[in-house]
Amino acid sequence: MNAVVLLHTNPGFMEKGRTSIKSLTVKDVKVTKVCHVFGRFDGILFCESTSLSALNALGEALRKDGVFDTETLIAMD
Repeated sequence: MNAVVLLHTNPGFMEKGRTSIKSLTVKDVKVTKVCHVFGRFDGILFCESTSLSALNALGEALRKDGVFDTETLIAMD
């Protein structure tokens, strides 16, 4: 399944968060693209996953190193 994860970071932590996201590995999740954005959210992750539990593990792993909030959108294919 494809998913998009929207990120909020603490002020001043976007670069640190971006670096940690690029090196992040979660079993059964492949991050295909990471984008810094301006607006309501600070970053967007595009990913592919084999299960909802793997996406949950990704969300837990993301909420470290300056990322304080995530919202996961699952694509309906």
